[in-house]
Amino acid sequence: MNRTFRFVLIGIAALVVIAVAGVAAVLLTFDPNKYKPDIEAAVARSTGRTLTLNGKIEMQVGLTPTLHVADVAFSNPPGFSRPQMATLGALDLQIALLPLISGQIQIDRLVLIKPDILLETNAAGQPNWTMTPASSGTPAGKPTGSSPSSAGQRKPTQVSVSMLSIRDGQVGLRDDRTGKVTTVAVKTLDAQAASPNAPLHVTMNGSYGGKAFDVVADTGSLTALQTGSNAPWPVKLALSTLGAKIAADGSVGLTTQNYDGTVSGTVPDLAAFAPFVPAVPLPSVHDISFNAKLTGGPGKPPAFSVLTAHAGASDLGAMAPGLTLSALDIKAPSADQPIQLSAQGSRGGVGFALNGTLGTLSALRPDAKPGPFPVDLTVTGAGAAVTVKGTIVNVATKPAVDLGVTAQIPDLAALSGLAGQPLPPVKQVAFKANVTNPNGGIQLKGLSLTSPDADLAGDLALVLAPRPSLTANLTSKNINLDALKVAAKPASAAPGGPASKPAPPGGEVRHDTRIFPDTPIPFDMMRKADADITLAVGTLRADGADTKSLSVHAVLKDARLTVSPLSADLPAGRMSGTITADASKPTPAVHIQLRAPGLALKSLLAMTGEPPMASGNLEVYADLGGEGGSPHAIASTLDGTLGLAVAGGTLDNRAMGSVLGRVLEAVNLLDLVGKGGSSELRCFATRVRANHGIAAIDPLVLSSSLLTMSGSGSANLGAETLDLGLKPQVRAAATTVVVPLKVTGPIRGPSVTVDKLGAAESNIGTIAGAVAGNATPLGIVGGMLGVDKTLGLTSGDMCPSALAAARGQAAPAPAKEQAPSSKPNLGNPGAILKGLFR
Repeated sequence: MNRTFRFVLIGIAALVVIAVAGVAAVLLTFDPNKYKPDIEAAVARSTGRTLTLNGKIEMQVGLTPTLHVADVAFSNPPGFSRPQMATLGALDLQIALLPLISGQIQIDRLVLIKPDILLETNAAGQPNWTMTPASSGTPAGKPTGSSPSSAGQRKPTQVSVSMLSIRDGQVGLRDDRTGKVTTVAVKTLDAQAASPNAPLHVTMNGSYGGKAFDVVADTGSLTALQTGSNAPWPVKLALSTLGAKIAADGSVGLTTQNYDGTVSGTVPDLAAFAPFVPAVPLPSVHDISFNAKLTGGPGKPPAFSVLTAHAGASDLGAMAPGLTLSALDIKAPSADQPIQLSAQGSRGGVGFALNGTLGTLSALRPDAKPGPFPVDLTVTGAGAAVTVKGTIVNVATKPAVDLGVTAQIPDLAALSGLAGQPLPPVKQVAFKANVTNPNGGIQLKGLSLTSPDADLAGDLALVLAPRPSLTANLTSKNINLDALKVAAKPASAAPGGPASKPAPPGGEVRHDTRIFPDTPIPFDMMRKADADITLAVGTLRADGADTKSLSVHAVLKDARLTVSPLSADLPAGRMSGTITADASKPTPAVHIQLRAPGLALKSLLAMTGEPPMASGNLEVYADLGGEGGSPHAIASTLDGTLGLAVAGGTLDNRAMGSVLGRVLEAVNLLDLVGKGGSSELRCFATRVRANHGIAAIDPLVLSSSLLTMSGSGSANLGAETLDLGLKPQVRAAATTVVVPLKVTGPIRGPSVTVDKLGAAESNIGTIAGAVAGNATPLGIVGGMLGVDKTLGLTSGDMCPSALAAARGQAAPAPAKEQAPSSKPNLGNPGAILKGLFR
């Protein structure tokens, strides 16, 4: 039997040798290029796609024959972004022979050389990596060398790959719903599995955004990936790049692209990852460590159920100059426990700390049921404390905020470093308000802001859509501007604060050339939003004077502004008025009505940047309107009346000297206008009637202890020119000296000349008339001793009638004057000279 059995084995061996020799002989004479159409047809039947073999097929003989094919393309189904799902520079394919007998394709090794693979989903969310066998025939328009063996639905051909390698290729992922493409360069990739249904082990060396990375991963099987199973596809990977190490363990839905798993890692510098997420600005946060369990999917933000994160010392100056972070810790042990938050840092040398709790991680899930999300945070620094406490409803979808904000600030200036700019040293500031966001806006109810020098209370609401609008109803018991100005002065000199402009030589304030600048008024802002603001102030102190019962109501609607009422009890009486501006037209229109019987002149000059050259209460009676987009344009079209009056006060002599001094020096009356000191101001009064930018000025009266001046004329507000006739007069002993002046030219720098004809008529027998008439010195003295024959002027007080005219009132009845003496009062010549040249 043994002998027989041995002969049988020898026979079988001989048959095997003969068979192998026969197969070898066939393979040596086999030309696979003849079967290109059959190969392409077989792939089409198995996948429903078109395989194009453009290059020559070369075969290496062995027990597992190896095919080498150059220039290969594999098509996409209809409805995707490009015709080919993949193109290859070349591929090497080792196929097991025996499985082919049973109709199975077992690829022992597949090497893709320089592949360009684009994985994508179409508008319906279908991926292009699932293969559907052809039901009959081949794709339309594709000729084949053979026809299918049967019609109707075919059983899918099973294709398995034991080892897959990629060399020098790229893989892109495109979502047709968003058009976003993510491309990864693959230097090397090796994936292998023990069987078609066994897990894949993958190693990869690639780059993204020019930054290299390494990946080691264990995933689900190729069979599941090929068939597009709805079952979760397990993924466990470790990523190393830029010194960071990130590990993930979970699963991905191949059709839904949803993911579920845990992620942990360490990151030396978050900003280094900017090339990986170019659309997201990443701060330079250092020494990050984290551990999280999260779920998510396409178009969904990650939902965390466990989160622990820490960040170390970091320079965040790119976010805010001077900002540094000492530490940041976020902890949420489970999805249903509050999130604990703590942070420490500094800015501008001022340290701060943030501590508190937030709601739960489960409330942040996109599919979370509506419910309250508690907020309890406190920020402390430089002795100040700000607390935010309340709830946010629907925090993951459309948040509804209901937060109470309180602040206690011992010294506002101590927070200058945190604010990034100098703050005034206002003491004991307290703030509180309830913050909500109805309809996507911001509302502050129960607002209260107090300090020893000012307070403010009320409600404020800002609506952002469909058209931004601001509504505010604010009241104040007391605002002490004097104290606030004193407090603000040190802030301008604080380090880093805006440098104050040095005063011009001589203390004079320099001006631009124009009185009414061409600077555009921001009427466009009126066209972009609406507002309804009410402000009531009990007492407003400015320059030692108290303004009481200040009331302002401003309504801006459809680019039309109305300020009414505008009223207050001034020290000298009640101010009232209205302001309207219509920016709905291409050329905006402005109209002002104002009756102000007592504006503090010194404060008004300070507000306009002018030197304090006068004091007293300025009365304003205005009814003016104009059109244009700038102050100059409005002045050029101005219509209406303006009355200005000051009854009592002081006047800096330099204000008169700057206009009259040069002229009076020319007529040897230098000391009539002082170079310093101040004079008693008896009155100033003028009334202006404007007609389309041309202003008629009459009267114009200035009466002081130094001189009295009257005049009239006109001003072209568009050209900014004057044409005035002025008659300054001075009493020298018993003689009235009048020097009529002509003021013409630009308002900023007019030409002031002596009206010689007027001087001769007004000062017959006086020194001015003598000078204007080229009299000799002896004649001058003689003229001083003559009779006063001033024409056009009265020896009485001009103030009552001028003030009445400025106020729009009827002139008072003239006072009875004593009959002039028939004999002139010559006076003492020495006293006259002394009086003239005092």
